Amino acid sequence: MKLRPADDPDRKRALRCIERPELARAALAPPFTVTAIDGTRFSLEEFQGKVVLLDFWATWCAPCREALPHIREIVNRFQGQPLVVLSVSLDEDEGKWEEFVSSNGMTWPQYWDGGFQGTIARLFRVKQIPHTFTIDADGVLQDERIGDAAIEGKIKKLLARVQEMQPAAKPGQ
Repeated sequence: MKLRPADDPDRKRALRCIERPELARAALAPPFTVTAIDGTRFSLEEFQGKVVLLDFWATWCAPCREALPHIREIVNRFQGQPLVVLSVSLDEDEGKWEEFVSSNGMTWPQYWDGGFQGTIARLFRVKQIPHTFTIDADGVLQDERIGDAAIEGKIKKLLARVQEMQPAAKPGQ
């Protein structure tokens, strides 16, 4: 631990597993850092304490385009709650992706991974799209779905668990 920098994701995970040994046996999501279309940098470690929905898609994928209103609905329905939706495009043409995101009002974090051989796609072993992963507040993979299956129930359960873990506000606060 002493040899790793304080901001190293593997070091942070190891410390979390020391504090909570049950996490050592859990299927933790692989750590990643991305820069979204708006220039904002995100890392999975920054999302600790939040539920994360990773949405892998592409502009050329008809089922992905059909799922877009559903993802938008999730973003809107859970706005203000500890949920982060991160859409990861597997388009090979970055320009087409940027144009599609802009023209379709995709205001939540968007990342271009450059195809199925992209960094994040390989980390999560994505071979088909649309493909979603739901990650809980501890970084544990809780759900994986191919296609536009209902994921809202799982998100609701994980958000309720996050809210239970947060300390109750004292009277007068």
